[in-house]
Amino acid sequence: MYKLFTHRDSYGMTAELVLEELDIEYEPVVFNVHDERQWPEGFTRANPNHRVPTLVTENGPIYETAAILVHLAERHGEGRLMPPSDDARRARYWQWHFYLMSTLQPEVLIQFHPEKYFPGDPDAQRALRQASSGWLEKIWRVLDDAIGDGPWFLGNLYTTCDISFAMQALWQENQPSDLSRFPNARRSLRAILDRPAARRVLRRNEREHLAFV
Repeated sequence: MYKLFTHRDSYGMTAELVLEELDIEYEPVVFNVHDERQWPEGFTRANPNHRVPTLVTENGPIYETAAILVHLAERHGEGRLMPPSDDARRARYWQWHFYLMSTLQPEVLIQFHPEKYFPGDPDAQRALRQASSGWLEKIWRVLDDAIGDGPWFLGNLYTTCDISFAMQALWQENQPSDLSRFPNARRSLRAILDRPAARRVLRRNEREHLAFV
């Protein structure tokens, strides 16, 4: 059985959703990752960055969300959640995984934690968030165009890329002010979050009311 260190209503839900989609047995260890007093036994050894999600496996811990998603899909997917190695869509799968992690997620993190960049300077924090919001608009345009008629990033193949995007787009802070300008991304998000596995994860994390619904 896997053990998943996670924080309620956080990006840890991304790993939860892949585990649920693949019907993998796991033990969720839910705690407040922002309070060191609540860190459970083994967490600091499993992830020196003290972040979630962190997945404990029989071969040791795995952190970095994309690594967790790909590991689970490769080991348990049996053709689900990622294209096989000889599939022509494999390169685009990796492209969008890297794009979501290296381009979208940094802006998402800025929206939540500008104080990490400018501690004690509220004016600089506001300016950073405003500048980042402009980049988020551009990134969403790229994603909306990529999804197109979809319904997913890779056409009719639902993958961990779709899950990664959806789980970064749950919060109003991470979204453009007018999602109607991004109909493909909005349609895809709604379809992902209406899946039974996603409904279970959202309900367990008390995340039923989403800004774009």
